[in-house]
Formats: sequence, structure tokens, C-alpha cells
Amino acid sequence: MAGKEMLVIKRGYDFSKWLLNHTGKFPKSYRFSVAVKLENAVLEFIELTSVANMRRDKLSLLKRADETLARMRLLFRLSYEMRFINLKSYEYGSGQLVELGRLLGGWIKNPGKNEPPSFPPLAGG
Repeated sequence: MAGKEMLVIKRGYDFSKWLLNHTGKFPKSYRFSVAVKLENAVLEFIELTSVANMRRDKLSLLKRADETLARMRLLFRLSYEMRFINLKSYEYGSGQLVELGRLLGGWIKNPGKNEPPSFPPLAGG
């Protein structure tokens, strides 16, 4: 596993632990709507990136992870605006989401970085 790929999985995993500690504190009336959707999105993100890392054709999984990251950003912002998380947590979490986006974007641009180059067949061989 190359460094960038491992880093996005590790950072996603670390962010999920941090986020799960916060969603448990959401108001009871939103715990089974906003909190669950946010939790499911972060767990889906780490699942998609982990599985993509094991696949040869990873681009479709990475694009799904990018869509999931967009959902996380939206739900996280909503959580802040609804005052489920404070400003300090929002700033930290937003920074983590930006970093995940950068790492994932780099991986999407070059999904097969650690695969050996393919050479054309030898003629007349």
C-alpha cells in the first residue's frame, strides 16, 4: 500500500472515531436522523477507501467515496448550524474533511500509482 492511500484510510478512521464521540451527544430528537446519516457516511467512507485499496480497478469506489465525503460535509455543516456541535469542533472537523478531500482527490487523479506499468506485447516474439 502506498503512503497516500494508507494516509487517507488512517485519517478517515481517526476522523470517524472523533466524529462518533460527538454524534452521541446530539439531541435525542436528531440522534436517529442527522446523527445516524452522518455516522453512516463516515463509516461508508472508510469502508470504500479500504476496499478500493485492495482492488485493481479502484476508480469507481474512489468516486463513490468522494460522493460520500460531499454528504459528510453537508451533514457536518448542518450539525454546526443546528448547534449540535460547537465552533471549535466545527473548525477541527472541517479541517479534517478538507484534508480527507485533498488526499482522496490525489488518489483519484492517480488511482493505480502502485501498480506495475503495463508494457505493449513484444512483436514477433
